[in-house]
Amino acid sequence: MVKVIIISVISALLVLIMPEIQPVVHANGYPPVTVYKDSEFEGTSQSFDTGMYDVSYLTAPGGVGNDTISSIRVAPGYKVTLYKDAGFSGSTKVLTADDNWLSDFNDVTSSIKVETVNPVDATCIQVDEFDDVSKAQILRTFAPRIWMAVGETYWASSVEWALPYLQRYFNTSYNKYSYTTLQPLSSPTHKLPFFAGDQESAVCYSFWTEKTYNNVDLSYWQFSPYNYGKVVLGQEFGNHVGDWEHVTVRLAKFTYEGKNYVKPVLVCYSSHDFVNVYTWDEVTKVDSTHIVAYCAKGSHGMWKDPGSHVYKNIIIAKLKDECSAGTAWDTWNCLETFEFFPATGTGRAVGTSTWPSYFDKDYTNPNSLCAYRWGNEQLGEIFGQPILAAGPSGPEQKEALNNDTLLR
Repeated sequence: MVKVIIISVISALLVLIMPEIQPVVHANGYPPVTVYKDSEFEGTSQSFDTGMYDVSYLTAPGGVGNDTISSIRVAPGYKVTLYKDAGFSGSTKVLTADDNWLSDFNDVTSSIKVETVNPVDATCIQVDEFDDVSKAQILRTFAPRIWMAVGETYWASSVEWALPYLQRYFNTSYNKYSYTTLQPLSSPTHKLPFFAGDQESAVCYSFWTEKTYNNVDLSYWQFSPYNYGKVVLGQEFGNHVGDWEHVTVRLAKFTYEGKNYVKPVLVCYSSHDFVNVYTWDEVTKVDSTHIVAYCAKGSHGMWKDPGSHVYKNIIIAKLKDECSAGTAWDTWNCLETFEFFPATGTGRAVGTSTWPSYFDKDYTNPNSLCAYRWGNEQLGEIFGQPILAAGPSGPEQKEALNNDTLLR
């Protein structure tokens, strides 16, 4: 009985001294700072206003916990200092913008300090009004220079250039319309002349997409008629008809002293079935705003740097993307500008562009150009990999446009 009373008293005292997690005053509609237990702003989260937050606050009921933080969102106008140890001591990491993966500071934070700062710096662009003209201009301002690799033989093109070589048919496996080559392929490695593409006709398809936390993602898409896979032990595999690859710039959108701004904070490079994300300061730019991307030879994966990039181990070999500065493609000179709405899965043209029906999702409509898959069905298999992989989906199906949080 005495033991029960003592435990009850201790529990009551702990409740009295335990820090209470306070409601957070929002900045531009969102908390100044939110930390997450997992990367990419996922998992258990906790929000903060300005102030000092020791380990006891992180471990209070409803807190994210000690040594658990993997990603963080920081609204413009705030600075966060992450401390490795309790009591605001030990090594630190300072951020004034989002970081979707605290690689060098993952799962080590024990105390946090949040301060206000001036959010306007040299990277910001003032926007009088977020109308179609300004959205198209901002898309053009951040459009990438894409380096096509030395020795590239499978170039990009516009969709319109490739369509005469494709036929739209009703795929009974999906009960949706897809594309296949007008001329049948005699084998999984058969190459048709149009697979070489036409870089002169190439168009970069850009999308303005509003995301949570007052973010705007600007995604830039390259279409190529063919993806040439890899060769291992003399056998090629991983080819497919139709290829969509992209890079994305994330902007923080905010109002300061009555003026609207956008500020670049993160850059995403998409390669195959994964992405690499960097802070704005980590990537190379042309004329301060145009990010630089390197398009892998044949397979077209997008990378931040030239060189040989290992992206997959299939036991018998490490698959690599080879990138180099061969032909510069300044996409702002051939940009189509659109806006996409994740909530409805629909889009529209902005600026002087016209919305094409091949970005619709009406895959059962015989009179549209939209396609559930942009290439032939899978043919053959070796090393557990398809020799000719099934054609990919288009941008309108990708997370980059449909997920309202992730940077993809």
